Amino acid sequence: MLGSDPIAALLGAGMDPRLPEVLWKGYLRRLVNAGAAVTMLGPDVVVPDDATDAERAGLATLVSTYPTGTQMPMETTGKLAGAGLIDAAAERVNVRVGAYYRRINRTVGKDVAAGLWRRGAITTSAAIHAGASNMVAVMIGDAASLRVWRQWSMQASGDGYERHSAPTLLVPQLRGGGMYLFRTSEGDRIDPLTMAVTGWEDCSITVTSGDMLVPVPPTCQNGAPVTRLGPCRMLPGWLRESLLGYGVPPQSAAA
Repeated sequence: MLGSDPIAALLGAGMDPRLPEVLWKGYLRRLVNAGAAVTMLGPDVVVPDDATDAERAGLATLVSTYPTGTQMPMETTGKLAGAGLIDAAAERVNVRVGAYYRRINRTVGKDVAAGLWRRGAITTSAAIHAGASNMVAVMIGDAASLRVWRQWSMQASGDGYERHSAPTLLVPQLRGGGMYLFRTSEGDRIDPLTMAVTGWEDCSITVTSGDMLVPVPPTCQNGAPVTRLGPCRMLPGWLRESLLGYGVPPQSAAA
């Protein structure tokens, strides 16, 4: 459960995508301590122009083994064996991030890994899991969809503020759109539900309290970082009511 909203401040800390392992551990621990549940994603890879043959081969193997932006595979040995992919405890984060870096270094080759990290050819990727964090996430696919969301949310809420609301995160793959995150108060639970905002012009808007991965800054996509723009607000009543009224559970959403 999320408390007094340290989330937006943490997401907006302006960190370098080339953060070393120890700083990623600290950052994700703070997110977890604030109530978020996090998961590691396949790293972002940008091949440098001056990459050697060994570096290019290592990066190609890395992308094929751990595709960028997808959840890392389950650990089968060590302290994380059978522990799942989502972490909501600080001590698990430390172990998880360490295992993440070891996997990547082994895959690209220990002889070239340090130079690739240093040059930003490889950057760490992580995400908040909306459902496990008891949050509601809204994914806005593009600029037209953002206009629709603002109009719809203003009408649904009766609040003119919504017409000018800013997404919590700007995500490179959602050009012109972004992602809103809404917190819930301690002790408040919301079942995993998903709904789409439809009936307007062509748009791509998904609202969910379920299985959505929200990339966190400074995760990169094709070399461009995810950045924090707006707040991480408490879940408003009008959005809760819409999700409870029109949302469907995971099995129905997948059908």
